[in-house]
Amino acid sequence: MNRESVKIGVVGCGAVGSFYGLMLKQAGEDVHFHLRSNYQDVKKEGFSLIQQSRGGEINKIKNASIYRNTNEIGVCDWVMIATKTTAKSDIPDLIAPMVEEKTSFLTLQNGMGNVESLAEAFGKDRLVVGGLCFTCINRINPSTIKSLLPGYIQFGQIGSTLSQNANRIVDRFENAGVKVRRANSLDDALWRKLCWNIPFNGLCIVGGGITTDLILSSSELRGRAENLMHEIQSAAKEYGVIIEDSFLEKQFSL
Repeated sequence: MNRESVKIGVVGCGAVGSFYGLMLKQAGEDVHFHLRSNYQDVKKEGFSLIQQSRGGEINKIKNASIYRNTNEIGVCDWVMIATKTTAKSDIPDLIAPMVEEKTSFLTLQNGMGNVESLAEAFGKDRLVVGGLCFTCINRINPSTIKSLLPGYIQFGQIGSTLSQNANRIVDRFENAGVKVRRANSLDDALWRKLCWNIPFNGLCIVGGGITTDLILSSSELRGRAENLMHEIQSAAKEYGVIIEDSFLEKQFSL
């Protein structure tokens, strides 16, 4: 049975945005990439996608639809945003040419407030899905994306379970070979994501740019990550979000 085609625009094509956009493209989705500093490199070389979980398999993607500006992309059914959270104030103007009344959003950004920011800019009735990426992906050069740990994405909506339309985009990720989970509460999921982001992102930086797999293989760094997770667990409890010890343990065996 053929599914209805949807046009997906990707803004923030670093490691995460490029990886998931390319996974969707390889599954036959109509994906359009907004590139900035690496436009010329990708135009010349195409994308290279390396998946460590598949024995270092390398896929060359030469025919990706890439653009220097969002005006060239035009209106999309879905806009996938994977920029740094610090740039969220610039997002509404950047993606405006890609948006019309029926356009929906998927944010793969870390941190709090990203979904609310999009709803405030484009209307409270707008469908905005939050996707929380529990994974390890690096862009090792301007055109090469390397997935070290595939992990999963957890999807959710504020104030409700995933709507029928939201589930359709989640299904497309699942069809593309991405492991997915569906959250009953996005707030709960966001706090749980902090249990990953704060320890691993922080330790990666403090360690001089090391990757998550090196943290997991070091007893000292792993211990520090565990301590940080327990601090977040305590903070979440103050806001009425209970995070089980078993959940923290699972973060070391994605």
